[in-house]
Amino acid sequence: MRLFDMAKELFPLALRPPELAAWAAVVLLGCLWAFFPHTVSGAGCPACSTAWRLNVNTASLEELETLPGLGARRARMIVESRSKRGDFASVSELARVRGFSKALVKRLEPLLRAEAR
Repeated sequence: MRLFDMAKELFPLALRPPELAAWAAVVLLGCLWAFFPHTVSGAGCPACSTAWRLNVNTASLEELETLPGLGARRARMIVESRSKRGDFASVSELARVRGFSKALVKRLEPLLRAEAR
């Protein structure tokens, strides 16, 4: 008896390989969109609004650490700068924080927003 036939008998309601492949493709595309949303045009897409972006003025240290290119040290520097100087008016103001290059700020812009508390 072939392995596939055994699987059909043991798990009659389980996904078969063609359905499994289709399901895996949908999950993969969803994950790609979730992790790289800046590649998707925001025109006419309600899910592409700035609401999903991390607010740099209210984000916790742990949330900031999850951003690519930031670690515990840079996240701590953002929080310290925010407490000393006040809220950021825009994401581009992150360049005023020591250790943040304009290139890093540009990479982070699609992932962040700056809204008053």
